[in-house]
Amino acid sequence: MSTFFILTVLFCSICSIWTATPFKDCGSVLGTIKSFDVTGCTTVPCKFAKGQTYTMNLEFQSNATSKTASVHIHGVIGGIPVPFPLPDPDACKMNVKCPVNANDANVAIMSLPVLSSYPSISLYVKLEITADDQNKDYACLQFPATITSGSAQERNLVGWKKGKLFEMLN
Repeated sequence: MSTFFILTVLFCSICSIWTATPFKDCGSVLGTIKSFDVTGCTTVPCKFAKGQTYTMNLEFQSNATSKTASVHIHGVIGGIPVPFPLPDPDACKMNVKCPVNANDANVAIMSLPVLSSYPSISLYVKLEITADDQNKDYACLQFPATITSGSAQERNLVGWKKGKLFEMLN
């Protein structure tokens, strides 16, 4: 019985490693990012097909309290952050337990619709969960992505090079 338990734990651990989405922390001042994943993205750049919706799960641990928290998403194009409109940026409605207390572990679950009106482009996606009381980030991360017209368009639009994806973020 204990062998079965150990194998189950090992299998779940390996699966969670394989499904994580690579990212770079961009200033999580009030918290620590524990894990991040985007549906269908285990390598970078993430390929987002127009007309599809992707789920992002961000697990973080808070180091400070706040009555509320907000989610902000930007597309960083040529170093310029362009806001991604969210219908409701209230993180408390995205599975974050509010009020947020110090040492709370939270998993924010967000949907990212990729509209067909978006241009086909390579960019960095910047995702922040902000403590509204302090106006500082519990979690801030960036990851490279490519928006494509669909599965037929799988080319890299700006020539992402393996091992060089995060150099522009420094």
